[in-house]
Amino acid sequence: MAAVKSPFLVVENFLSPKICENIVDQLEFYSPDVDADGDPIKMVKFKDGPERQIFERLQQQVPQIMAHYGLEYRGTENVVFEYLAQGTQPISLCENSDYLRTKWVRTKDRDLTGVIFLSDYSESPDFDSDYEVYGGKLEFPQHGFGFNPQRGTVVIYPSGPHFINANAEVIYGDLHQVRFHIAAASPFLYQPADFPGNFLKWFK
Repeated sequence: MAAVKSPFLVVENFLSPKICENIVDQLEFYSPDVDADGDPIKMVKFKDGPERQIFERLQQQVPQIMAHYGLEYRGTENVVFEYLAQGTQPISLCENSDYLRTKWVRTKDRDLTGVIFLSDYSESPDFDSDYEVYGGKLEFPQHGFGFNPQRGTVVIYPSGPHFINANAEVIYGDLHQVRFHIAAASPFLYQPADFPGNFLKWFK
């Protein structure tokens, strides 16, 4: 049986390994910021050159994105480059809403979110710390699964409260990734009935 329609749109080889390496070099994340206890925290950066590279490739995917989610593309926010050093702890995100007075309220003009991995997940003994990471899985607790980093792959999903997410603790190495947000011409309302089943069916 074929997989049913998934709320996650996954595009492998969105960026080549070489482009990923070049972007990481340009970002120049050398040492992590730390909190009051001295523990590393996620760092973010904006960078024009790499952003243009990603935006050009994203435009090529827009027809597929519109068809998959049944929306009209309006625009994309500035691309955010994220660096999670070894020891960085999870922080849960809901990209377009805040929990106010016992309910979720949309506070940002975002309909879809995408994460592009610039690092590869590895448990191999010959671990290459230049581009591999152990940990850092992009987890979606409400759906009971997540994505291990795969360099060059983009994962797109609705930005709302059904898709609260966090990167698991980075155990070894450093995780580099990109996050972007897409706005639709009309607000996208996630309907679970349009994406029946779970990850076992979505990715069968």
